[in-house]
Amino acid sequence: MDIKAYIESGILELYALGDLSQSERAVVVSNLQRYPALQKELHQIEVALENYANLRRVMPRAHVKQRLMESIQNLQKEEVMDPTDLPLLHKGADHEKWLRFIESLGPLTLGDDGRHIRVLQHHERLTQLLIVSTTAFEEEVHENVHESFLILSGACRCTVGNQVTLMSAGDYMQIPLFQPHDVQLISPTVTAILQHQTF
Repeated sequence: MDIKAYIESGILELYALGDLSQSERAVVVSNLQRYPALQKELHQIEVALENYANLRRVMPRAHVKQRLMESIQNLQKEEVMDPTDLPLLHKGADHEKWLRFIESLGPLTLGDDGRHIRVLQHHERLTQLLIVSTTAFEEEVHENVHESFLILSGACRCTVGNQVTLMSAGDYMQIPLFQPHDVQLISPTVTAILQHQTF
């Protein structure tokens, strides 16, 4: 093998960047094992790439780490679904995990108003409710409460201001402040988790 030509081909840079196919990587690995000069060159490339990345790095704002850690902790809570420390609702919330949790609560009976409402957790700035309903929810407006909900089963039509959204199992919505909104059922029953947060 012409080591100089092989190095100048740029194949080692592509290998270091992870831009080779599996078969191409296998060939490079084989050559690295056979030729110590290639190992040395690859090490120099990796050091150069790391130095370049360090020179160009942008440090995130201080609050980004906190938000990232909070997101990781919330995902961990979603795995456990501890009734004393439930996760916050979010856009990627797993409705099937919530469904399994709700099933563990036992039978849910509807009241005379066609609804079952159960407080799942309530703290100073957070309230989560399980809602099973056969009736629509009238228009309301929140001025200081951030409302969101996750549909667990059934289907509904949510109107926020002039925008209408059809929602079904797995869909999540966050309601903006000061926006009138209502929910009309499409299916006979809708089961959802409703979350209110104040900041």
